Amino acid sequence: MTYGTAGRFIIQDVGISLPLYLKGKNNGQDIVDRENSALLCQRFRGGCDYVADHAAQGFDRIRQCRYGTMAMIQTPTGTQIYMCVAMSMGTNTGTDLVTLSGARVSKCHWADLCAYCCNDERGRDITMVFFKKWMKVGHPVVRLED
Repeated sequence: MTYGTAGRFIIQDVGISLPLYLKGKNNGQDIVDRENSALLCQRFRGGCDYVADHAAQGFDRIRQCRYGTMAMIQTPTGTQIYMCVAMSMGTNTGTDLVTLSGARVSKCHWADLCAYCCNDERGRDITMVFFKKWMKVGHPVVRLED
């Protein structure tokens, strides 16, 4: 199991399993540009956490998530399990992520985690999947090979 500096992001039902890294250079652009890695931004501007990666690197599989799909963030000390509660298309404004209904991720207090990928080459049109914490366990529950 390979962990990034922040753990590993897994959505088993859609085939996602990536090392997570905290912000690097250029607001984390270097992390999402790297193959086999995803960016974790914690408490984005006071809202929920988010995980980001490029659609072309396979992260577009988040589009297959549905209400109830389970995700997890594994660390060597435990696993936080999440349940999908909503999905939305939206816009990356450069300073915030905004759903089609106008909800801002920076103000999101009804979800704990947002996974998103871009739908265009400009990086503005995005798909967002929102998750709520479901349970935490003190050890990893799943071992997926890299």
